[in-house]
Amino acid sequence: MIGLLTSNFTLYHDVIDILRRREIPFFSLDFSSKIPPEIDIVITSEEDADAIDFDKKIVCRENCNLETLIDKAEMMCYGENIKIIFGIDPGDNIGIAIFGNEKFIRSFVAKSPEQASEFIKEYIEEMDANEVIVRIGNGARLVRNRIINFLINENLKIEIVDESTIPCMDDDAMDAFKIAMAKGNEIKRGFSVEPKEGEIREMQRLSRIKSKNITISKKLAKKVLTGEIALEDAIEMQKNKNQE
Repeated sequence: MIGLLTSNFTLYHDVIDILRRREIPFFSLDFSSKIPPEIDIVITSEEDADAIDFDKKIVCRENCNLETLIDKAEMMCYGENIKIIFGIDPGDNIGIAIFGNEKFIRSFVAKSPEQASEFIKEYIEEMDANEVIVRIGNGARLVRNRIINFLINENLKIEIVDESTIPCMDDDAMDAFKIAMAKGNEIKRGFSVEPKEGEIREMQRLSRIKSKNITISKKLAKKVLTGEIALEDAIEMQKNKNQE
């Protein structure tokens, strides 16, 4: 059970808002009473940390990410050594699920391989985990490979999971949940992000759908596929070129 003990009024309410929104059980503690035996870890502020005599506590420092801090508190309720498993469902929207110490923590959707990768890098740095595994589905080749290439030199294990063995939930976050629980094949190298002809044609088709009538060039489609520009920017560039 998580306990919250701080004299910092703003922090107190910010943490409670997140705990309630995520439906995480907690105790609100006060300095005049003993910490109950059912408390596994205490969340507190930097200015109050030294006044709290408790072995397991997490200190909220200035500008810390409270969502990540609460994740860490949840994980430490189930063991001091932290093992994190990320499940990633690559695609136009990238589903990400997080497990900590064999417990599901949360899931969400990232908008790009860069956003997904930066989140994971910052997350594991903040968590100071003992072991990190990233399991990524084998679909959406270019998105998958871009994420792998961003993470390949980090201190973590990467596995590619065969999505054909997992029931499709038609929900990016839920599919990531399933991927996180599946065993994959470990990889230790980066992959090509050179677009294939079929992928280029598909991006051109998507440009027509999104713009209603504009087909971006192969050159622009390749730039979108490799993350150099957004599809919306490519459409605007093609539109301007068509008007010349």
